[in-house]
Order: sequence, then C-alpha cells, then structure tokens
Amino acid sequence: ENNTAKAKPVKKHHVDVEKRDSLIIYRPVFKRIDLVTGTMPSKDRGDVILCFEAAFTGQLLDEFKHSNIAGHHVSGGAFYKGYKCGPNNGVFTWDAKSGWRFYNYGHANSEAVLKKVAEKGGMGFCQSLLIHNGKRFKGCFKPESKNIYRSLCELDGRLCVIDCTFSMPFGQYLDALISLGVTNAIYCDMGTGWNYSWYRDDDGSVKEIFHTPG
Repeated sequence: ENNTAKAKPVKKHHVDVEKRDSLIIYRPVFKRIDLVTGTMPSKDRGDVILCFEAAFTGQLLDEFKHSNIAGHHVSGGAFYKGYKCGPNNGVFTWDAKSGWRFYNYGHANSEAVLKKVAEKGGMGFCQSLLIHNGKRFKGCFKPESKNIYRSLCELDGRLCVIDCTFSMPFGQYLDALISLGVTNAIYCDMGTGWNYSWYRDDDGSVKEIFHTPG
C-alpha cells in the first residue's frame, strides 16, 4: 500500500477585482490574449479567464463578416481588413514576445503594425483612444453623454479592464481614469455584448460582470 500523501491541487489565481470610488478594476493574471471573432467564447472553456467586447461592429447581420468590424484587426494570429471608422484613432496589440502596446494610429497607418503583430502570432484591434502615454484624448462620446463605460487600460504597469460602477457622464469617467493614474486607455464597445462580459473566479466558477434587464 502506498502511504505517500497526495499533493494538493494548486489553486490558480485568475483575476484581481478592486472597487475604487466610482470605478471597478479587473486585472487578469493572463498568459495569452486574443480577439475572438465570429463565435463568443464559451463559459465552459476553463482556459478563458476574462471575456469582454472590444471593437465596434457596423451592422446587425445574419452572418459574421470580418469586413463588418470597425478597423483592421488580428484574430488567431491572422490579419483581416475592417471598415474605416472615424472615432478609431488608436490600436491595441499583444503578442507573447513583446507584450501589449497602445498606438495613436488611425485607419491609414494601422495596417502595418497589425500585420507585424500577426506575423508574431499575436492579436490586435482598432478603437477610440481615451488616454495615451498620460495624454488625455476626447474619446468617442460627448463629455455630457451618460452611460456605463468600459476601457482596456494600463495602470501601475499592469493591463486591466476598468468599468464605471454606475451610469455617469463620459467626461466624468475620463476624469476618474486620469485621477486613478491610468497611463493608457482604449475604449471597449459594449453594445449587445455587454451582457456577455465575465471573468473566472479562483474556484473556476464564472462571474458575470453585468446583467442586462429582461
């Protein structure tokens, strides 16, 4: 009989969640980032620890088309062309070697940097910049427009997703990000995908971030 004690399974830590004033911060402990297109990631996929919507889409279509995504983008290490979208003045990329980067690039000069990250097997998308290298931008809404907002941010040298905890003017949301010390931020569209944003708790269970009424 083998009396050797069985090793306890190592508990994985997935996402740090912190509420600070009017904001809630999700800091994933990630190994990989990708832009998923066509089919939403299943909550049953244990390797997915944080899921949220990123790029704009143009029309509500019966079938998925890469050309309906606002801006060129990289998904699964492959480059795709999207449509030109006026508010998109920023690019976010990630690859395993270089990590994440925020660029102040519009449609015309986003293609080269996205093709480069595709060659590295990474990901990338275009969106509206809110903050770049500490500089505040206008963003894609009027300052007085009230809603619940979300952005992909760099804070204290870590990548995170930051939501406001209640509906507020867009200008107030930007003020809050600046006060928090966010150095880079790019808007993340929510739309109908807002009710499909979630993270995985340390016990492996899925925690929905927002519940859409009705």
